[in-house]
Amino acid sequence: MAIQPGKPSASGSTAPPRPLAPKAPVPAAAEAEVEQLEPSQLDDATHAEYRLLYDAAARNVLFAKRQQWRVVQYFTLIALALVAIGIATPFAPDVARFVAGFLTVVGVGSLGVIVMLQSWQGNEHAKMSYLANDFSNFARSALRRKPRLSGDIHRYLMLLMMLLYIVVLDVVVVRLLLDMTR
Repeated sequence: MAIQPGKPSASGSTAPPRPLAPKAPVPAAAEAEVEQLEPSQLDDATHAEYRLLYDAAARNVLFAKRQQWRVVQYFTLIALALVAIGIATPFAPDVARFVAGFLTVVGVGSLGVIVMLQSWQGNEHAKMSYLANDFSNFARSALRRKPRLSGDIHRYLMLLMMLLYIVVLDVVVVRLLLDMTR
């Protein structure tokens, strides 16, 4: 059993805590380039209004993302329920075609909702960028830590995966429903 710093060992003695690693020296050039705080030029009421709008936009983005995932979850549940019903009580051929068409319509609607929510997120991100331009230089610097291109790539890859998931699930379930009637 290894001795953990600050905890008694089996013999009852405590090991001294490990010293922290020394910090790397700061280059002299970097000390001269330390950013000085430039506060926002906004008055207190306008700054509070900007913060309120920024927070609302951030909440809207999170809400839209949650809704996108819920659409995917609900579509999955509908597809699985239709397959379970089809297995439990086999559909007649014309009913199976109707159910397959229904699922396809729900799938196309789900795709539309997901794309609409993605567009809304893009609008909210644009609003947040606009509002952040009037914040302090430290706030702007912190918000620029993740490049916009990187965020866009991640968002659109997730969007693509959601859309592909719905399309593939729809095709698989429709084929399964139609094959069960043969």
